[in-house]
Amino acid sequence: MNRLIIAEQIRALRKSKGLSQEALAIQAGINLRTLQRIETGNAEPRGETIRMLAQALNVTTEELMLVNATLPPSGKEDPGFLRLMNLSALALWFFPLGNIFIPMALWIYRKKQIQGVQELGKRILNFQITWSLLTYGLAYLSLFTGNMLLNPFDMLAIMLALFVGNTIYIILTHWKLTRGDEKFIRVEAN
Repeated sequence: MNRLIIAEQIRALRKSKGLSQEALAIQAGINLRTLQRIETGNAEPRGETIRMLAQALNVTTEELMLVNATLPPSGKEDPGFLRLMNLSALALWFFPLGNIFIPMALWIYRKKQIQGVQELGKRILNFQITWSLLTYGLAYLSLFTGNMLLNPFDMLAIMLALFVGNTIYIILTHWKLTRGDEKFIRVEAN
């Protein structure tokens, strides 16, 4: 089950019982920080933690893990938005670091409202930041070190290859999202 859905279920049950996070953590016998991580979707409760939370919330573990047929507003599905967020990284062709700032803005705007945005946004940003450091760092080193390791035309060819490689990666990601490859989106909690 999606950990964001579990997080919403636990949070909704806790609030319906009128409990604070601290009160629930004490009743369940778990660490407050653990409960906070579970409710924000940064950790997925397993085994004993689920049993203790269910007992503290006075529900069965099955009831705790059940999800209503309709998802809460903070967990709706929108595969179109996921594809848009991924394709927004193509802004790298129009202005420097657009491949970071535009997906980041979309990620921040919708990360708690749409399923998969949190995980996919982290994946996109990690890749694009790494790519940008490599690409722009290489350009900086070749242009400003005074020791020209590569002539400008070779450097231009390398930069173009890096841009095309990133574009191909974005298109492959779009293809996986269009196919609905959930394993690609999901990042397991440790």
